[in-house]
Amino acid sequence: MFFAILTPSYSNSYCNGCISFDLQLSNFGLDVDELKKPSTSRIYRAWLEDWEIELLQVNDCVAEARILEKYKDLVFYDPDTKKTFKVWGGNLEFHRGSRRTATTKGWGLVCINEDGEEEGWILNEEVVQLIGSHAQADGIEVIHQEVEGGEE
Repeated sequence: MFFAILTPSYSNSYCNGCISFDLQLSNFGLDVDELKKPSTSRIYRAWLEDWEIELLQVNDCVAEARILEKYKDLVFYDPDTKKTFKVWGGNLEFHRGSRRTATTKGWGLVCINEDGEEEGWILNEEVVQLIGSHAQADGIEVIHQEVEGGEE
C-alpha cells in the first residue's frame, strides 16, 4: 500500500527572501543598523591579563589550552616585515629560554603569514598590542585596557 503525503505550498510574498529585514522597525525607535551588525561571539582583551602572565612560563597542556583559546585565529600586521599574520589555532610553541641564543623562556604563537609561511612569535606585550591594533574578523570585539589618566 502506498501513501502520499501532500503538503500545502506556501508562497510568502511578504518575506521574498527576507533580504529587507527591518520591517520598518525604525518607526518604533529601534536602531536597525545595530541589529544588522554581526553579534560579538568573542572578546579580545588587548593586554597581558593577570591569569595569562602566570601561565606564560608554565609548560603544560592546561596553560597552552588557556592561552591558545585567547589568541587563536587573531590577525596582526608586522610593520618590520610589512606582512599580515594569523595565529594558528592548532597549538603554541614553548621556548625553554637560553642566554646563549638570547631566547626568552615562555610560550610563543605559531603564525601563518599571507604567503602561507609559518613563523613563531614570542608572546609578549608587543605582539599583544599589534593584535589589538589590527582589525579582526566579524564577531571579535577588541577592547583596550584603561590606565590612569586616559586610555592606553
